[in-house]
Amino acid sequence: MKKHLIILSLILLVLSTLRITAQTVDSVDVIDYDLSLDLSNGAPFAARAVLTVRLERAIETMSLQLMGNVDSLKVNVLAVAEPDLAQIPVSGIAPNDTFTVIVVYHGRNYVESYGWGGFHFDNDMSYNLGVAFNEDPHSIGRAMFPCRDNFTDKATYTLRVKTRNGWTSECGGIKQSATVDTAGCEHSVWRIGWPTPPYLVSVSQANYRKIQTTAAGYPMTLGFTTQDSAMVAQTFQQMDAVVPMFEQCFGPYRWERIGYIATKKGSMEHVNNIALSRSFMADPTSQYGCITIPHEFGHAWFGNLVTCRTEADMWFNEGGASFTSEVAREATDGHEAAIKFYQENLESVIRTTHVTDGAYLPLSPMPHSLTYGSTTYDKGALVWHSLRGYLGDSVFYAAMRRLFAEKAFDNVDAFEVRDSLSAFTGVNLTDFFDFHVFTPGFIDYYINLINDTLYIRQQGVGTDSIMRSSRIPVTFVAADGQNEKRWFSLSGTDTAIAVTGLPFTPRYCLLDRDCEISDAATRGEKLLNSHGRHAFSSTHFTANVSSNSNQNIMYVDHHWGHPDGLDTIEGVVRSAGRYWIIDGDFDHTSGIGGRFDYSCTSGLDAGFYDNVQSIDSIALMHRWNSRSPWRCISHYHSSTSEGYFTCTLMPGEYTLAVVDTALLDINHTSPLAPNTTLFPNPLHHGEALTFKAPFDGLYDITILDATGRKIWSKKGCHQGRRLHPNLPAGTYLVIIENKSVSLQSKLIQL
Repeated sequence: MKKHLIILSLILLVLSTLRITAQTVDSVDVIDYDLSLDLSNGAPFAARAVLTVRLERAIETMSLQLMGNVDSLKVNVLAVAEPDLAQIPVSGIAPNDTFTVIVVYHGRNYVESYGWGGFHFDNDMSYNLGVAFNEDPHSIGRAMFPCRDNFTDKATYTLRVKTRNGWTSECGGIKQSATVDTAGCEHSVWRIGWPTPPYLVSVSQANYRKIQTTAAGYPMTLGFTTQDSAMVAQTFQQMDAVVPMFEQCFGPYRWERIGYIATKKGSMEHVNNIALSRSFMADPTSQYGCITIPHEFGHAWFGNLVTCRTEADMWFNEGGASFTSEVAREATDGHEAAIKFYQENLESVIRTTHVTDGAYLPLSPMPHSLTYGSTTYDKGALVWHSLRGYLGDSVFYAAMRRLFAEKAFDNVDAFEVRDSLSAFTGVNLTDFFDFHVFTPGFIDYYINLINDTLYIRQQGVGTDSIMRSSRIPVTFVAADGQNEKRWFSLSGTDTAIAVTGLPFTPRYCLLDRDCEISDAATRGEKLLNSHGRHAFSSTHFTANVSSNSNQNIMYVDHHWGHPDGLDTIEGVVRSAGRYWIIDGDFDHTSGIGGRFDYSCTSGLDAGFYDNVQSIDSIALMHRWNSRSPWRCISHYHSSTSEGYFTCTLMPGEYTLAVVDTALLDINHTSPLAPNTTLFPNPLHHGEALTFKAPFDGLYDITILDATGRKIWSKKGCHQGRRLHPNLPAGTYLVIIENKSVSLQSKLIQL
């Protein structure tokens, strides 16, 4: 199966390369379109197109694409006897000369089989949507006018539109004039003066109600038919914050005015005249509307100003615009809301995108059939977010402003983006792009601080590859809450780095506390200062506080990588393929419980538990760190196929496993036990240590140091027995266990 997938990937790569070659090698350049569209009678509509064209090299014929019927064709002033847009004669024209092609035609209400892209003629409005999901090429300017229907042949446009009686037009560009004839039809002229590909040109007509307003000083038109005008105005108030934020991040808005029209079918980033689904137009509470409105506006930079060279790099357009939705959330609701938005996307992508798109895919080159899939949009946004964190805000946004300035009204591919950003920042981004853009899957980092050495391990999720070189942020936290963040460079699977110069002794360390690098983990932190449940969003974990007496801070990382160390434990059949790391200033005396969710019937844990054999039993496992053994702490959960485990919490690592209960030594354990005590504690040098457990019986006692190393043990101990471990001064973990229960407590030796 793996061999077949490799062969399929190679075939897709070859096909993508052929498609790139076919789309980028061209012989003509359309400089300007002058389009006259009579929409007064609906469809079919009468139209005339005058194209100003420059010949790039000597050829016999050129071609245009059109979904319609050609009535006549002229090249300069000469009529073509048998008009065929696939074979337009240009043999007498010298290279670099300009000439005109005049096409008189009848267009129709052509809509792709998917029912989205094309020219829609509804009862209450007409409008085009410039992308066809089910056609090749995806650009579908040809549904409205004869054109070079690709991403690279950019031109300027004059749009002359005659509407139905009583209707008005809203089009791309700037309105030059509008008059109404005796029949009540509007005649309007619009001009797009910036080079624009055909798929971004739009024409619409309806009995529009309009709001003429401004956003950050730019004129803005909101066209709609049935929505409540007050709700429309309220919905678009976010633009007052979004527009200046986007200009601050990506450079000046180059399109002079902003426009949105409500449509039945969906949303599309046409220049100056964004199509927006009616359901989003007048609902300021709509989560999707608050995402879509800035997403489509973000295309003013990602796609409209600088366009992907081919559909194989659609991640630049759509992933970039999806990233701007996160930037918009930061503008409107603040940094914390933006991080929450980002983490929700990260969790969804890692859990579902490889399912919805059929495989883990690289962003580039993207197969034609998945151009507009979740990988392009949602993983694409994550890569832009990660690049922002990798470079830092000031450097990243400065580099993006330079890219948009230097490549304005031009096209790019992934390699050009990489090289432009590398050249400006002085940071070699080859390894970053090789993994995040050109390789499928994600990277999961595992860190462990032992004494003064930071150990870092990386593993691929959805790929066998790892990053050849990378940088990750690690925050060190002291017992009193002091903290310091440092970035560490690494290469290879395992890296060990000496940590020096900290102004305090770290109690623990946190990976990517500020959520900057889009690794395969979602995370959160909370001050647990109130009684009740505290859900850590996007981590599938909830803390339950039983009292209000303490002010405990908790950090939760939910990793999608495979937990190591389980495969060698007798009785473990398989693991769930994900794990949690929980840290903070709490222990078993804090009265904090944890809920760990699972679902074997969904993408969360699909294939983990099949219950086909009697030995299959789901268990919750815990260990303190990588140098400690995994221990089963609970077999008790809320249901069979999906549900949750609960336990009293201690810091450390948690995961789920299917175990063979006949082979696993511990049938039921708990990581903490409020009724377990060690005394005296602290233990003074020379004193005897005794313990109390909630159940009678004989126990094995094991003491671990701060690194998880076993330094003392005694078997067959009963409660009250005097023990003499003779430990150096320090803090230790004491494990009290037998085959029925495993209890843990902290011991301080003075």
